[in-house]
Amino acid sequence: MKVAQAGGHPDLVSIDSAKPHQLIKQTTKNELEFYRSIVNQLEYKRLSTDLKPWSDWRPNFYGSLDDQTDNEASIVLENLTYQRPTPKTELFSHPNVIDIKLGQRLYDDHATPEKQERMNKAALETTSAQWGVRLTGAQIWDHSKGIYLNIPKSFGKSVKPDGSDLQNSFNKLFPISDSNQHQEELAYSTGSLSSEILKNIIDQSIIPQIIKIQTYLSSFKWRIYGASLLIVFEADQDVLLSATSHSDQQIFQDLASVKVIDFAHVQLADSPDPGLLKGIQTTLDLFHQLSLQLSLQLASVQLDTQSSS
Repeated sequence: MKVAQAGGHPDLVSIDSAKPHQLIKQTTKNELEFYRSIVNQLEYKRLSTDLKPWSDWRPNFYGSLDDQTDNEASIVLENLTYQRPTPKTELFSHPNVIDIKLGQRLYDDHATPEKQERMNKAALETTSAQWGVRLTGAQIWDHSKGIYLNIPKSFGKSVKPDGSDLQNSFNKLFPISDSNQHQEELAYSTGSLSSEILKNIIDQSIIPQIIKIQTYLSSFKWRIYGASLLIVFEADQDVLLSATSHSDQQIFQDLASVKVIDFAHVQLADSPDPGLLKGIQTTLDLFHQLSLQLSLQLASVQLDTQSSS
């Protein structure tokens, strides 16, 4: 079964049709070791600070399969984009999926000199080196056409390394359907969400989750390379209208899921990873700015409505 995803290597991920809420990922023994041991060491050390362990920043791990080699393994993880059979009551139905590569350094200590040179060049030629992020890819649901728009890796690589067009490029991953186009920095598509619903999802679900992840991982003493922040949120207008018709604050909080993924290059260290935290902060800043622009859009639309009435 095909997996809804953005970025990454789709040929390495599959789903057992009998357990669609789980996925099987072909990866390295290093990532298996992360889930079996390293992550427990990282989260356990937080217990000494009287902070409860919290695993919701990453996919749930369900074990591994027997088909392993010396360097490779097949691990069973939570399917973060699981499209549920009863979407009217359970999310997700047609999720938007955004993959953001985190970190300023893209290789671990075991990389060959040739790979180090290649990865350094890749970081310097994109927004990774300066901003700790690269827009890896996205899958955007168009409700009016009933299809997904896939944004490839090349999109993120085309953003200027100094980040001068990073916000505008980021906004293209979050188009709005408003007919009154006031904010030039925003992206518009008739099959997308309204600015009001998108802003609510960002403010009440996505941003709080990123802040919680940032706070939690700021105490991890590790180095992690090649990880991504995977942002998944409901984009089916019918489901959203049904869900948001209730005044329950929890509804909006459940409309999105934010997780760190891809742990093939992790090692313990004596301090938090500055490149990872830089990337998370940049992502948070991008969302705060997008939220502000959506507020201005909503205010402009309201003024238009008042002047025409």
